[in-house]
Amino acid sequence: MTAEHWEKIKDLLDEVLKIEPARRTRFLEKVGINGEIRAEVESLLAFEGQSRKFMSLTLGEFSKDFVAEELPEISLIGQKIGIYEITGELGFGGMGAVYLAERTDGKFAQRVALKMIKRELNIGEIRKNFKREREILSKLNHPFIARLLDAGTTADGVPYLVMEYVEGVPIDDFCASGNLNLTARLKLFNKICDAVFFAHQNLIIHRDLKPSNILVTEKGEPKLLDFGISKLLDAEENTVMTAFGAMTPEYASPEQIRGETVSTTTDIYSLGVVLYKMLTGALPYNLNGKKTNSDVLKVITEDEPTAPSAIQDSRFKIQDWDSQNPKSKIQNLKLKGDLDNIILKSLRKEPVRRYQTVEQFSADIWRHIDGLPVTARRATFAYRLNKFIRRNKIAVIAAVLIFVSLISGIAVAFRQAQIANEQARVASESRRFAEIETEKAKAEQLKSEKVTRFMSKIIGYANPNWYAEGAKFGKDARVIDAILDLCEKIDAEFAGEPDVAAELHHKFTEVIGGNAGSLPPEKQKELVIFHSGRALELRRQFYGERHELVAKDLYYFSLFKSGEERAETLMHAILMMRETNPNNLNYPYMLEDYTAHIMLPEFEKSHQIYRNAVQPPTDENNYQIAERMLRESLPIFRLHYEKDNEAVISAECKLSYVLAMQEKWTDFDEHFQICRQTNTNSSEKILFSTYSDFVELVEKVLEEKNIKN
Repeated sequence: MTAEHWEKIKDLLDEVLKIEPARRTRFLEKVGINGEIRAEVESLLAFEGQSRKFMSLTLGEFSKDFVAEELPEISLIGQKIGIYEITGELGFGGMGAVYLAERTDGKFAQRVALKMIKRELNIGEIRKNFKREREILSKLNHPFIARLLDAGTTADGVPYLVMEYVEGVPIDDFCASGNLNLTARLKLFNKICDAVFFAHQNLIIHRDLKPSNILVTEKGEPKLLDFGISKLLDAEENTVMTAFGAMTPEYASPEQIRGETVSTTTDIYSLGVVLYKMLTGALPYNLNGKKTNSDVLKVITEDEPTAPSAIQDSRFKIQDWDSQNPKSKIQNLKLKGDLDNIILKSLRKEPVRRYQTVEQFSADIWRHIDGLPVTARRATFAYRLNKFIRRNKIAVIAAVLIFVSLISGIAVAFRQAQIANEQARVASESRRFAEIETEKAKAEQLKSEKVTRFMSKIIGYANPNWYAEGAKFGKDARVIDAILDLCEKIDAEFAGEPDVAAELHHKFTEVIGGNAGSLPPEKQKELVIFHSGRALELRRQFYGERHELVAKDLYYFSLFKSGEERAETLMHAILMMRETNPNNLNYPYMLEDYTAHIMLPEFEKSHQIYRNAVQPPTDENNYQIAERMLRESLPIFRLHYEKDNEAVISAECKLSYVLAMQEKWTDFDEHFQICRQTNTNSSEKILFSTYSDFVELVEKVLEEKNIKN
């Protein structure tokens, strides 16, 4: 195949990878290319699926049969890139290379690592990934992460990154060659944990943690390198990197191997493998004799890792563990127990069973170093006692000797005193418990009587006689009149019981807000704002600033607000409810309310206001935010309601609309069919629109996007 054909294939592949897989065949038919080029493109697309199983295979390896002959490698040593002159080669990968370079502008001497894409692979999707790496590195200013110094593009359009040059050795080799003792290795590892935790705080997952990406300098300081396949937690995955699987299988988590969603726990798994290698010189799985990538990946996703203490490698030495015994046995003894449990917890197949943050992982290692109980083991009494004794050997021995010398003389007296004290304690506790229960019963009875008397006054409004509550209205008292009159008496009746008063104010908020037409709109709004605000004030007084009932009243308080004030108040209520009780039935209603104002056409004027109010701030667009919130609300609705409940169907309708707007078809039909199969002739409002409104809205979107459904 000629170089000209390869250029056409590159450009065409760049375009096809941006298109949904289901629509690629139609695209290739319309382009009108010759059979040889189309066959080559289709073979590369077929490899896209296979690469999810063969994650160690790079783009350069699978394409070398037609790249190497026509586009040979050209040495760049001696060439100038910007203000830097290339002086050597540091390493090559499937898609790029890293060179040693020196600054030449004369301002000061500086050696740097210069990373470039291979010229023959300088296509749009790979450039996009390179740009993403630059953006990620620009956020990372940490003493244990190699810094980004500069970036640019060569005269012929090849992008490059200028990185801090780290002169060091991989962390596992550093431990072995330096004969570091166990504590030194663990402390060195915790420095890397600090760097990874910093990346996670900046919403970045590394996804390729391994010893060769963690170099240790002569001063013993580690440096974390290569964020080339890192993932921004709030960004869409890069298609090229996902497809070609640029990761190291031996250190990759099971979810990476299977092509599933990754999270910060993905890096925790890889850190566990790195620590395993630092302490044993081996990997958690026996990969000897595995001939193919599929065999290796199957072991990682299905087999259980070997406990670190079970590794018997006499070549692996740890300084000062025990000079009298074989190193392997001493290693077994020191790793058995806490370190076994810590490492194996980080290597769980299921992400939810690992440490949920790097900070937790690192904290457990510090607890082991300090002789404290670790969270990776059950906190039994025997285990905690053993840890206490190890930390306080001298004090414990002295206490035992004193206790033994005194025990025989005081045993009988102590037992008698113990029995007497126990009997007195039981009697005292019984009296105190009875008194507390009696007081609680009296208080509840009194509260119940007050509420009953208060609510029974509604009946009195039907009586127009002079001695009854209805006297002021004559024979024309309405229910709304009785409610409004009672509203004014809540605080006086329940002055010392803010919890009861708050609930009554909340109930009257619901009643008044739902009686449209019974009152002039301005009066209704005034009363709802007053009672919802009063309920919120009393809730805070009784429960504190952060409580699920405070969040509920904050939501109701926002209903009669508008503009930025309502958006910010509603977002505050959502965050508080998510923290205090995400299964509270009010929570999914809050989310659905927010999504309506951020993406439905009828609230177009409020879209940007609600987008700006999202916390924490995000780069997501309105539809991405709405999709995330709706997917969060649906399971909670289903927890409380049957599947045909209007709240469930409303959320399904909105989700199908937001998926259509984003052209996400993976599970679109699943949600849209639920919406469409409901009675579309119903005129009942389902949180802002009817079923038929949503069906028409979604079908209009499909028609505009020329999608048949």
